[in-house]
Amino acid sequence: VASTPSGHLTDKLGAVRLLAFAMIAVAVTEAVAALSPFVWLFFAAMFAVGLAYGCITPPTNVIVRGAADGSNQGVVMSLKQTGVTLGGLIAGLTLPGLAHQLGWREALFAPVVGALVVAVLVVATRANLNHQIGPRSPHHELAERIAIRRAWRLGVGTFGFLMAGVQQGFMAYTTLFLTEAHGYRLGIAGVSFAVMMVGGTVGRIGWAVVSDRWFAANRWTGLLLTSLIAAVGLLGMAVLPTGPLLWPCFVLVGLTSIGWNGVFLALVANSVPPSHVGRLSGWSLRCVFSGVVVVPPILGLLADHWGWGAAWLFAATITLIAGAGMYLGARGGVIPRAA
Repeated sequence: VASTPSGHLTDKLGAVRLLAFAMIAVAVTEAVAALSPFVWLFFAAMFAVGLAYGCITPPTNVIVRGAADGSNQGVVMSLKQTGVTLGGLIAGLTLPGLAHQLGWREALFAPVVGALVVAVLVVATRANLNHQIGPRSPHHELAERIAIRRAWRLGVGTFGFLMAGVQQGFMAYTTLFLTEAHGYRLGIAGVSFAVMMVGGTVGRIGWAVVSDRWFAANRWTGLLLTSLIAAVGLLGMAVLPTGPLLWPCFVLVGLTSIGWNGVFLALVANSVPPSHVGRLSGWSLRCVFSGVVVVPPILGLLADHWGWGAAWLFAATITLIAGAGMYLGARGGVIPRAA
């Protein structure tokens, strides 16, 4: 819900100011959830956490766009996005233990403290961050008017929607898939999840290096490759019997279905003038988060009624559709329009 409005707020209020506000809002709303005496208030507070979280990526994209030139922007953007996988890894290793030892309410205060620390860092370094972004034109809103080609929106939006849905479904169901379909013990299945997260972290950096080195001028090609390789790994998960060949499939899918994110955001950031990075980032995130909401339940429904093979075949198919969308549409870019 917050993705598109936060993109417009980034361009209007400034990236650094909105980022600091968003981190403070994350801390405050999660603290309300931790202290809530009522279930309805807990869920309302968690919804507010989501609203605040939705305001983080557009301003960070603007900051990265200003700080990195075209030769290394994919790497810097992907380094930023590894915070998602590394943060998930740290949270998975620490928060359940804290909740077991201290209680779930106390465990929720750990990310509260983390968000406040980030907010303080943003405020303390705001002068340097604003310097990296560069001065804002007094005619910021009218300086550049652009028209976004329909093919570009269709290609980029389809890719973000489908690949994000496959990513979330893969992360959500892999452990259950291994225990139900292959008889793995829960501990071994958990190790596979860790392998997947490590693969995703490595993939985000690796694909960024590949993109910056060989596809800086046409990042859509690198994104097309990620979808093709992800489809191969998902096909293997669908048809291979229990055995060691499954593990390379997990690595392939982790490297690609999680690793595309930073290159995708770099493509969006480089497709438009600086004055429109925030709003286009917000629009792309709306597509991404919509896929996260829609696709995983479909995978679960297929697994319940037709088995895991059908679910992973469906995932492989839509990754190919995502690649086709990127190939057909992402090169369209934007065209200038008279003010």
